[in-house]
Amino acid sequence: MIKVFLCFVFLLGSIQFFGQYGGRQTYQFLNFTNSARVEGAGGYLIAVKDNDATLGVENPSLLNKTMHGYLAFDYVNQFAGANYGFTSYTKHYDSIATTFNASLLYANYGRFQYADVEGIRNGLTFMASDFDFRIGAGKEITERLSLGANVNLLASFYEKYNSFGISSTLGANYYNKEKEFSVGLVLKNVGYQLKSYTKKNKEALPFNGVISISKKLAHAPLRMTLTYHNLQKFNLLYYDQNAPKEKDPLTGELIEKKPPGFGKKIMQHLVIGGELLFTQNFNIQIGYNHNIRYLNKTNAKAGATGLSFGVGFKVKRFHVAYGIGKRHIAGTNNHITISTRIGQK
Repeated sequence: MIKVFLCFVFLLGSIQFFGQYGGRQTYQFLNFTNSARVEGAGGYLIAVKDNDATLGVENPSLLNKTMHGYLAFDYVNQFAGANYGFTSYTKHYDSIATTFNASLLYANYGRFQYADVEGIRNGLTFMASDFDFRIGAGKEITERLSLGANVNLLASFYEKYNSFGISSTLGANYYNKEKEFSVGLVLKNVGYQLKSYTKKNKEALPFNGVISISKKLAHAPLRMTLTYHNLQKFNLLYYDQNAPKEKDPLTGELIEKKPPGFGKKIMQHLVIGGELLFTQNFNIQIGYNHNIRYLNKTNAKAGATGLSFGVGFKVKRFHVAYGIGKRHIAGTNNHITISTRIGQK
């Protein structure tokens, strides 16, 4: 079973290097977090296999029959007036031993005012929004190995500039129930821009290869997760060797800037998450994303940038979760997720 999983990892890895990173891709809403629990754990939760149907959206190989009938709603209040909503429904078919999920993401970035080249506003406004409709399927190949995939139909509307595209996410999961150990692998956002915002200017999608391991302690209600994202590009840091040297304000000596070393490059890929599983009806998440902290911190103060927290609890038939992600010292993502099962188990 492990050999089958490793073969699938190799197959996915053989195409991952066509991806790009940083400032050259469109449809960045594909990277939005779809649940409060995922946000609270650091933004990635692709190796945890339970009955949380929202995890099957991020990694379709996690879809399983315990998620049957779950309907989930997620609302995110972002900074600067932007917000987005997410909904999904999961259904399992015993006849083909496959679990399906359908989901919709709608992002609204607010209303903007028109202005001429001199900055004079004319009183007219326009809106900007994105849509992502996806259908996914997951299947248990063996007792421990599961595979899955989804297809995304994408639409983006910015004033008079519209764009349409299609993408897919491929996933694999190895889960040892006895040892509470799991490995997840996904290739996110493998796709194509069908219609670009302007003619003859098609852009790449934000491809992301991610691998994650998850382990629950045997004698403590703690599950730890370690994730390595952007497998397709090792160096995520920008270093300009021709940049002018700066002087130390106290000594007047030139400050030597060295290119980033191996350890610093590795840290940009790592996300650490933890879950305290007190009961089936109450849990707490905490996460740290070093790349977010490095890119978004200010020179004066970093604060809690890169940290995230979450809490989930059950109220009668509804499971309610709240997650907060500190993306910048001046901005925070606030997630509220509500899920419930409709129909029979």
